[in-house]
Amino acid sequence: MESGESQVIEDWPYYEVVRFILYQQFFKKPHFIIDRRAESKIKVKGSGEVIRELILKIKNISYLFDEGKEEEFIKQLASKFNIRVKDIYDQYREKISNLEEIQKKDRNFMMMIAMSVIVSYFQKRSTKSTHKLLKEVVNSSMDSKLFTRALDLLYQKADVDLSLLQNLTILMKYAKLTKVEISEKHLDKKKKKVIKKLIIESKMI
Repeated sequence: MESGESQVIEDWPYYEVVRFILYQQFFKKPHFIIDRRAESKIKVKGSGEVIRELILKIKNISYLFDEGKEEEFIKQLASKFNIRVKDIYDQYREKISNLEEIQKKDRNFMMMIAMSVIVSYFQKRSTKSTHKLLKEVVNSSMDSKLFTRALDLLYQKADVDLSLLQNLTILMKYAKLTKVEISEKHLDKKKKKVIKKLIIESKMI
């Protein structure tokens, strides 16, 4: 991205809040994917470009939000993230129903809520996708009950490899949305590590 284009994005009124939501527990400049506790990071070429493209997609439809057309904005935003509109808008309405009027007038705050709902939903769906993938690989080694128990143990240990695997999965899904090519080598390496850990945990149960 040219420096001029970058400056245009950074001058966008919602840039900081949108960047914050997309970065948290996931990304660190200029091109690192981090674990949920920000204790470890992996350099992934192109990850910064993915984030910039996502921000651009959101910026390009933000005029709807500025015009007070929140439902249409969220509808198009959900479409950008390839998720169901109704689920997202209902969650958004529920979150703003308890806000004070002064909070509803803060457009940055309202944008933060809209983005939080979208990103949270997308990440949870990606996590389920990760679990399904792992389960398919270890299916011959353990049944569903044993798999769930082994996975829970890794979560209890706040396993860094599992956390990074989840975030790398999210990155790959973001890359698909933005049509930015990202190598899957880091994803594959983490997947193999987590699978080994799951098998070890299952043998200790």
